[in-house]
Amino acid sequence: MLLIIVIGFSLSNTMGVEQKQNGKTYVLIVSGINKDTKDRLAKSKAVTDLYQFFLNDAGVIPEQLRVLVGNKSSVPENSGISTAENLKEQMDKLAASVNPRDRFIFYYTGQANVVSETLRLNLPGPDITHKQLAEWLNAVKASSMLIVLDCPCAGLAVKTLTGKGRIIIAASTAEQPYSTKFSQYFVPALIDKDSDTDGDGRISLLEAFTSTSKGIDDFYRQQSLLTTETPVLEDNADGSASRQPWRYEQENTDGLAASRFFLSVE
Repeated sequence: MLLIIVIGFSLSNTMGVEQKQNGKTYVLIVSGINKDTKDRLAKSKAVTDLYQFFLNDAGVIPEQLRVLVGNKSSVPENSGISTAENLKEQMDKLAASVNPRDRFIFYYTGQANVVSETLRLNLPGPDITHKQLAEWLNAVKASSMLIVLDCPCAGLAVKTLTGKGRIIIAASTAEQPYSTKFSQYFVPALIDKDSDTDGDGRISLLEAFTSTSKGIDDFYRQQSLLTTETPVLEDNADGSASRQPWRYEQENTDGLAASRFFLSVE
């Protein structure tokens, strides 16, 4: 099952509110290959939980929520297999239906590897590269877009995927080739009241990202393990992602747009 999540937003001071009122939200969720059984089960649960979040908490209608998964994954009904061909077909449909007022969310979770300085998302059958993904995403005319890559070496794709009106989250830096746990922390953070650090009753994308980063850091520290994944975020279109976007006011870098981006319906 392919879940495509598209979220439109404006990078102005009123980002998120007007777009949610005037445009539609499209979502595409893609789960790739996971050879490790434990890892596959964890990511399958994350996909299922994310699917339910978009339907129940984010107000996305089923017709605008699509899911593609690996052939061994246990996910919501009516999902498709996440082959490159099926992914391209879904992206073409989105390119034909999404307009500039809409939001688009693309979420990938799974394995990936780097070949000749190119990130390859591991799918059943042929992989796709981050350059192919960028080309397909560029055809979707949403003025507001969230792209999440929960996979090893995800940071390698940030510069290529960067664009005006886009927020990009990578679960790891370009130099980190090991399996990631990002979705296991990020999806629960979207609805966890503890994520709402400013107490306004809503959880921004930045707050969910911050909670996730802390959770991952705590995991490695408590297990006395070397940290092998560092989430990064890019939202100011300069192509350089930040490891601490919550410091955007002090460092004048990424984080402002994410602080104004909300997924849940008020």
